[in-house]
Amino acid sequence: MTFATISWSAACDACGAALHCSGTQAVVGDRLRWDEEHLCPGCGTTVLVCGDTLPDHLRTRMLAEHGAARLALSDLPDRRLPILRVLRNDGGRTLPEARALLELILGGGHHGTGPEIELLARKLRAVGVAAEAVRQP
Repeated sequence: MTFATISWSAACDACGAALHCSGTQAVVGDRLRWDEEHLCPGCGTTVLVCGDTLPDHLRTRMLAEHGAARLALSDLPDRRLPILRVLRNDGGRTLPEARALLELILGGGHHGTGPEIELLARKLRAVGVAAEAVRQP
């Protein structure tokens, strides 16, 4: 499993003590999942939430702490059709949107969290495209 975790502190709304907060995004099977946990040592309040699409506040923190990853294609594919199929199926893109994303990828401009890019790389490898998630410099 590929995952990224972040931790931070915040004030508890109930008692004002310092909350222990964490968030994780992971590739689970063929999907992205996330969870967020807030634990208060002062009053014992616990909040746990999870889902599929990473909330913006967690994504922003994750990118700030771990940096962005980009998709690297080892060889410029002669056949773009398998890549376009994956890009269309991943997120329900239209063909023009998939083509634009492919050009962005080929130009090195597509980035995201490590788990987001790793999942896309896995989907591409499954159709025979040499793809890898790499950290942005």
